[in-house]
Amino acid sequence: MGNNSFLNEVLAKLGLGDKDCKVFLALLERREARASELARHLKLPRTTIQNVLLRLERQGLVSLQEDLGIHKFSAVHPETLLHLVKAQNREKVLELEKTESELASVLPQIVGMLHSAKAIPQVRFFRGLDGARQVLYDTLNSKTELKDFANIDAMFEVIKDINDDYVCEREKTSISKRSLLLDTAFARKIYSKGKYSPKSHKGYKWIPQALYPFVIEMNIYDGRVSYLTYIKEDLVGVIIENEHIYQMHNSMWNLIWDLLPL
Repeated sequence: MGNNSFLNEVLAKLGLGDKDCKVFLALLERREARASELARHLKLPRTTIQNVLLRLERQGLVSLQEDLGIHKFSAVHPETLLHLVKAQNREKVLELEKTESELASVLPQIVGMLHSAKAIPQVRFFRGLDGARQVLYDTLNSKTELKDFANIDAMFEVIKDINDDYVCEREKTSISKRSLLLDTAFARKIYSKGKYSPKSHKGYKWIPQALYPFVIEMNIYDGRVSYLTYIKEDLVGVIIENEHIYQMHNSMWNLIWDLLPL
C-alpha cells in the first residue's frame, strides 16, 4: 500500500494508536488473517495483536469469523470509516446540545454566584514578560476610558517590544486613554513627536520626577486596577477586580489630574 504515513495520520484522528493502525492496514492488505499470522507479519507479540484486534472489534473496525475452531479477523470495508466518522459527529452534536441545554438551566445560578461575590476582590498575579503581556492586553477588553500612571523610561527599558505590540492593538479599538506620566527628558521627547498612540491617547499630564518617583505602571479601567513593576529582575503584574477599589483609584487619579497644570 506504499507509504502509510498519511493513512496513519487520518486513522489516528479516529482514535487509533500506532499499533491499531498497523494491524488495521495489515488486515486490509491480507483480507483476513489469524492473530498468529499478524504477529509474525508485524513482528509483534501475539498477546499484543490479540488485544489490538479485540479493541478494533469493539470499535466496529474489525470483524471476527470462526471456521472449524479457527478464529480469523478481517477489516471492515474502508467506506465504513466514513459512516463511523459521521456517527461520531452526530454523537458530538447531541452531546454539545445536551451540554448547552444543561448550561442554560444553571446559568441563573452561576450569575447569582458572580453577583454575590462582587464584594470579594478578585486578584490575579503574573510574572515575567508573558505575565506583563497578559496584564496589558487585559485592558483591551475595557468598556471605559483607560487612566494610568506610567514611567515611560522604565517601560521602554523593560518591555518596549511588548508595549509596542500592545499599543498597536489598542489603536485598532475604540478605547481612549489619558495618562499621568513621570516627567523625564526621554518621556517628553517620546510624546513631543505626537506620533505615539495618536488615536487612542487623548491626553497626558506630567508628574515631577524628583518629588514623586515611581517605576510601577498602574492602569485604572472598567472596574479593575492593574499594576506592573518595571524592574527586569522582578517583573511582576497584579490585576485587582473590585468596584470599590476601582472607584477609590479612579477618584485618586481624577484628583491628581485636576490638580496638575496643563
